[in-house]
Amino acid sequence: MELANKKYRYAPATLTIKAGDVVRFINVSGGPHNVAFKKDKIPAGAQAVLNAAMRGRLQDLMGPYIKDSLATYDVSFAGAPAGSYTYACSPHEPLGMVATLTVSP
Repeated sequence: MELANKKYRYAPATLTIKAGDVVRFINVSGGPHNVAFKKDKIPAGAQAVLNAAMRGRLQDLMGPYIKDSLATYDVSFAGAPAGSYTYACSPHEPLGMVATLTVSP
């Protein structure tokens, strides 16, 4: 999660992991940032798994704001169904900070 060349972004913007992996999000620059999964852009059955895996949620599918430089936020995909997961940074989504993660079986 960073501000680079005047653009807010997740790096990488696409990522493929295996079911059961943990993804660590790092606030590199330009925070506060967070991870908010799009309810209509995740596989069926993923909502409950993500909500259980997201510590300190602000609301459904929305992780807390990460303010400190190099602070991290981990999301476990243990038990998550295979498929595509779209997520965004709540404060910076209007500026294009959106990414996609694919969970493979």
